[in-house]
Amino acid sequence: MKRHLFLYAVCFALFLALLQDARRYADAPPTPVAVAGQRLVMTVRTLNSGENHMCRRDPAGILWCWGNNLKGQLGNEGFALQPVPQAIRFRRPFSMMEGGSDHSCGLTHTGQVLCWGDPAMGVMGDGGARMQLDARPVTVPGLSGIVKIASGFDGSCALDASGKVFCWGTTGRSNSRQRIRVFRTASRPEPLSLPEPAVDLGFGPHHACAVGASGAAYCWGFNAMGALGDGSVEDRMHPVRVRHLPEKLTRITPGYLQTCAIAVSRQVYCWGANYENQLGDGLRHPDKNALRFRPGRVPGLRNVVQLSSSSHTCALNQSGSVFCWGYNEHGSAGQDPARYPNVPVPMPVLFDEPVTELAHNEWGMCALTRSDKVFCWGSNKAKLLGEHTPERPWIPLRVNFPEWPASQ
Repeated sequence: MKRHLFLYAVCFALFLALLQDARRYADAPPTPVAVAGQRLVMTVRTLNSGENHMCRRDPAGILWCWGNNLKGQLGNEGFALQPVPQAIRFRRPFSMMEGGSDHSCGLTHTGQVLCWGDPAMGVMGDGGARMQLDARPVTVPGLSGIVKIASGFDGSCALDASGKVFCWGTTGRSNSRQRIRVFRTASRPEPLSLPEPAVDLGFGPHHACAVGASGAAYCWGFNAMGALGDGSVEDRMHPVRVRHLPEKLTRITPGYLQTCAIAVSRQVYCWGANYENQLGDGLRHPDKNALRFRPGRVPGLRNVVQLSSSSHTCALNQSGSVFCWGYNEHGSAGQDPARYPNVPVPMPVLFDEPVTELAHNEWGMCALTRSDKVFCWGSNKAKLLGEHTPERPWIPLRVNFPEWPASQ
C-alpha cells in the first residue's frame, strides 16, 4: 500500500512539474525563427478591399474599382461615388490592392508599392511631398521586395520577402470621434520592431497585427476594447505579443475593434470587442460581456482558409462555403436585420457555386465565385451594390463589370 501511495505521489509531482513548464513555455517570448533560406511568396488577390470602395484585378493585373471616390481613392479624377467599375490607368500590373478610408495602395508584380488618394496623415509614404488630392499612383520610396500590403483608415504597412514589416501613416483610431487620442504619424515607411520575422500581416481600421514565423501574434494601435490581445486596454504604438493563444497561428485579420485569426488547425479564434457579437461566441446579451481579453474559439467553423473582417466577420472554408457573424444592421453579416440585428454565431451565406475569395468594406462584404463572378451585400451608401439599393440588402447581388477592354 505504501508503495502505491509513493508512486501516486511521484506521478502527481511530475504532473505539477509538467504543468508549470507548460505555463512557463506559454508565457515565455517566442524563440525567433529565421526565414533564412526561404522567401515569402507574394500575395496575389483578385478581389481587393477598401473601407468604402472595392477593386477587382483582371487577368492583366489592371485594377477595376468602384464605390467611394470622393478623395480619388479609385485612381481617377471623378471625385464622386462611382457605382460602375472603372480601370486604374496605370500600366504596371498589380498583384493586390489595399484601401483605407480615403486612400489606396497597390502592390506591383515587381514588389513595389504605390499609393493614391488623400495624402493626409502621411498615407502616401512620400514624406509629405503631396498636399492635394491625387488620383495618380505614386511609388512609395524606400520599399522593395514587398510581398504583402495592408491598410487601415489612415495608414499602411508592408511585409517584405525576408519577413520585415514597414509602416507609414497613422496606426490607430484617428477618425473624428476619437481625434483626442494621440497617435504617432510617419510620413515615410519606417521599420517595425518585431522579435521575429513575420509571415503574415493585417491592418484593421484602427490597429494592425502580424503573425511571426513561430506562430505567435503581435499587435499595435488602438486598444480601448482589448483588440491587441495583451490583456490591457492601453493603446500601443509598438507591437505587443498576443497572450494566451491556444495554438499557433497562420493568418490574422484585425477588424473594427476586434481581432480574429486562423490557427494551424484551421480553426478561428477572436478577441476584443463583443458588444455586437463580433466574436461569434453566441452570447445572447454580449453587452454584458463586451470585452474578451483572451482569444476564444469561434464555434461551428472548420477548415477555414480566409477571414475578412470589419464590425462583422466572414469566414471562407476549404469547400468554398461562407459563414458570417457580428454587426448586421445593414445586412453586412448576410442575414435579415429584422431578425438578426447582430448575428451571434457564424451563419451561412448561400451561393450557387463555391466562393474563392472574400473582401470586406465598412458595412458590407463581397465574394468572388469559382466562375469569376463578384457578389456584394450590405450597405449601399457608397454605391458598392450598383445604382439601386436592393430591398433585401443581405442577399448577395452580382456586380456587373465591363468587358476587359483592348485598350489595356
